[in-house]
Amino acid sequence: MTDPDQPKGGFFTRDDLGRFRRVTVMGLGRFGGGAGAARYFANLGAEVTVTDRDGPEKLAPSLARLRGLGIRFVLGGHRPEDFANADLVIANQAVRPENEFLRLARRAGVPVATETGLALGLNRSPWAAVTGTAGKSTVAAMLAAMLAAGDSRTLFGGNIGGDLITRVENRPGDAPLVVELSSYQLIHLAADFAAGRILPPRVAVVTNISPNHLDWHRDLEEYARSKLDLVNFLPPGGQAVLDADDRRLREFAAAGTGDGFPGRRIVRCAWEDPGGDDACFAEGGRIVLRRGGRPILGFSQELVRPPGRHNRMNAILAAAAAYAMRPDADAVVSGIAAFPGLPHRLERAGVAGGRRFVNDSKSTTPGAAILALEAVEGPKALIAGGYDKHSPFAELGRAIQAGASGLVLLGEAGPRLGRAVLDAAGERPAESGPLPVIEAGEDFALAVREAFRLTPPGGTVLLSPACASWGMFANYEERGEAFRRLAEELGRSC
Repeated sequence: MTDPDQPKGGFFTRDDLGRFRRVTVMGLGRFGGGAGAARYFANLGAEVTVTDRDGPEKLAPSLARLRGLGIRFVLGGHRPEDFANADLVIANQAVRPENEFLRLARRAGVPVATETGLALGLNRSPWAAVTGTAGKSTVAAMLAAMLAAGDSRTLFGGNIGGDLITRVENRPGDAPLVVELSSYQLIHLAADFAAGRILPPRVAVVTNISPNHLDWHRDLEEYARSKLDLVNFLPPGGQAVLDADDRRLREFAAAGTGDGFPGRRIVRCAWEDPGGDDACFAEGGRIVLRRGGRPILGFSQELVRPPGRHNRMNAILAAAAAYAMRPDADAVVSGIAAFPGLPHRLERAGVAGGRRFVNDSKSTTPGAAILALEAVEGPKALIAGGYDKHSPFAELGRAIQAGASGLVLLGEAGPRLGRAVLDAAGERPAESGPLPVIEAGEDFALAVREAFRLTPPGGTVLLSPACASWGMFANYEERGEAFRRLAEELGRSC
């Protein structure tokens, strides 16, 4: 925000925000992304205008959440006057900062913010930020569970959903906060961090960096920089928890030691001991945390209940971050032991005709789908595709040929993924025979039925799309619920 009277240092108050009498929320979204901010300012007595390019039919669930609050809705397009004449514009995180209407607001002297930026401006608590291409939701949830085992006041929010702005206000100043941050959010937050408008995190976790959202970001460099800047904005005494198995993060950590990262601490995480005084890794069936050159925490990998080696790696990152936030070894262990996993992330969705159904709808990147293929044992038919974010599919194509017993393609990305799979035919084990591939287009029910048909008894129907859900579903949750419902229907019919 550029208001010269804006409070600095990350300590907005309700009174500070109550000074904005005319508030425009740009981009309500089908996820209800702006609903929390709209409700917050309406309850402060502001004249709130919500504007979105979509019409009321697409936005019906989000609009229902704001009924009765006296909010004015401008749907089906944006009007310049709603930006030039506002006291504050709140942009949906999926809107690029250089959007023409946001530029118009700034030229008119109107401050521009995001709901996440305002929430973090209200926050007075020590907080941990978690980002990365894959695994950030699970790492953040594991971290929150570990902290909550030692402090029940722990709050978890951000990119995973929920109205963070309505929940951070008036919390005790020592109650921990865990925030999952997407690259979209981080692009907007960079200016807030640089200007000191929000309190920087005590701990920053970056799980990995691989190509993603290249339909939105200018290029891979911008996408990667959005993640790495989170570490650069740590305060003196802050700690970075990085996956040292990721090439970019390993090089970043090497460049950031010594004078390149003054007053801050890097904790390297890896599947095998990465060396160094501060590290977390797997060893002898256990997860071990070393601090200052001394092992101070260890627990059995069997405590990590979500399946797959990648989830044990998620636990490594979360354990390192939890101890950095609060050095309580007992809470770390009890937190991971109680963590059941998150919905739509390798979630068991039912059994039909001797086939298991696994819902990994949150898999919206090729890397996540590769990890799912590795985590699910035995024969499996994969359902993949959806909205095309222009992610590279070559590596996923090879993994599908090597590990899937069948493939059903979905949505606009389906044909491109199919070509990558065909190009990787040489990776197919000779004894497996050619990979059966079916294109289901936009017919999700057909996709599930065909995947069931391709799966032998004792095998798994795996939904791990590697793509966003947009166009066919409002979000990955809706897609996962549809998968679960279809699995139940097949179970009844069998």
